[in-house]
Amino acid sequence: VRVALKVKMPTIRSWIHQGRLPVVRAGRSVRIRESVLIKIIEEGLDAVTQKKDTIKVN
Repeated sequence: VRVALKVKMPTIRSWIHQGRLPVVRAGRSVRIRESVLIKIIEEGLDAVTQKKDTIKVN
């Protein structure tokens, strides 16, 4: 994910912690749905970096 978005891991962790990046948790593992990643790539990082908005998953 971080390679596809060209951001560092602390940024990804921060977005997850803030609820901006929806994840699926399985035990201690954290997964990001492919559909979410595609949406971020299509809409640009603004989809995640906006303070008030979060990505909506259908």
